[in-house]
Amino acid sequence: MLDYLKEAVRHYLESIEAEIDECKVLPHNGFVAKITTSGDKNYDIYVVIPQIKLEYIAEFWFGDKNDYETEDLVKEIANLIVGNAKVMAKKENVNFNISTPEFLGEYEKIDYDDILKFKFKHRCFYILFKEKE
Repeated sequence: MLDYLKEAVRHYLESIEAEIDECKVLPHNGFVAKITTSGDKNYDIYVVIPQIKLEYIAEFWFGDKNDYETEDLVKEIANLIVGNAKVMAKKENVNFNISTPEFLGEYEKIDYDDILKFKFKHRCFYILFKEKE
């Protein structure tokens, strides 16, 4: 799952013309959307995006960094990334289902088992994984 999500993030960042790099700091702020996966392994996946990145994406997509609803944009970004990972996995006969994204608001400490950290335009964003039984 992690490999598919890493590749999905790379595809997403390329689609918004972002340079990517590894982030060295842990999550501490931003807005969060959660998507649950079910299949061979079940996860809660949390996508954490800082406000300034939302403004960049809104300007890139809509031409206006102030023309968006935070909840809708965070959920859409999470859905694009995790949905793309699902499509890539399916091509290799790995199947899993994903839930509708749920907006959790501003970041508060989240218990997670693994993390992907990415930096673009000098800001980090994160994907956190919590395996479910």
